[in-house]
Amino acid sequence: MNDSVNPTLFETLRPEHPTRIIDIGANPQDDTTCYRPLLTLGAARLIGFEPQTEALQQLNRNRRTEATYRPDLLADGQTHTLRVCHASVMTSLLEPDTRVCAQFQVFDQLTRVQQRLPVQTRRLDDIPEIDPIDYLKINACGSEKMVLEHGRDKLAEVAVIQLEVPFIPLYHHQPTFGELDLLLRSMGLIPHTLLTMKRWCVKPLIINQDPRIPLNQILVAEMVYVADFLHPEMLSDAQLVQLSLILHYCHQSYDVVLRCLMELANRQRIDPNPDHWYLPLCQTPD
Repeated sequence: MNDSVNPTLFETLRPEHPTRIIDIGANPQDDTTCYRPLLTLGAARLIGFEPQTEALQQLNRNRRTEATYRPDLLADGQTHTLRVCHASVMTSLLEPDTRVCAQFQVFDQLTRVQQRLPVQTRRLDDIPEIDPIDYLKINACGSEKMVLEHGRDKLAEVAVIQLEVPFIPLYHHQPTFGELDLLLRSMGLIPHTLLTMKRWCVKPLIINQDPRIPLNQILVAEMVYVADFLHPEMLSDAQLVQLSLILHYCHQSYDVVLRCLMELANRQRIDPNPDHWYLPLCQTPD
């Protein structure tokens, strides 16, 4: 589209600052990184956290100018034991529940602990280099609740949180979907969309001699929670702007974006009648 005639949503909203993105557990093996469009646009800044040396090195080799990666392990600020598992994406501060993992094909191998290392964790709220967060992504294999509980100040005006929510705890004392959902709702967020759903096959059945072919048992989902746009009076202008940008560029949730834009128009923050000028931006990628 011709931006000189139809400015992009980013140009229209003129955010006070680039979208502040934090990625906790930024292991490059993760394939649900939805925030890349904002980085490509030059509309965001990313700080990623990855304590595993090999994964961190890979991130830095492919690092964009808008991104910084750090080795800090975020949780509650206490000393813990890091369980380094056979599959790096399964490495966790929690001990794998071998009895549960053994019920599912392959998982007893993926979660086999190869090393136990003492680690000093940090609280999200205690890292001065982090400004108030607009978009938080967490993949922490059981530490999500600790991260959230010790990051409330930085997350006071967060627009979007993307995280893994387990339905079957593969680790001892792992908070499940219900606990995380209640916590996120208490922080003023509501469920928005389901990005992925990991199903797995229960032993001893194997489908077509491939243990990774799933049936119906769900293990974990990648979900997106958003600031509660259903009660817009609770949201600041900055939250509405960031929610609009993130959902437009990263998740194509044009219906929610339009609701946010209408609220901003009511506050005289942007031009009126966004239902007229925004819809063409949905039809042609900007």
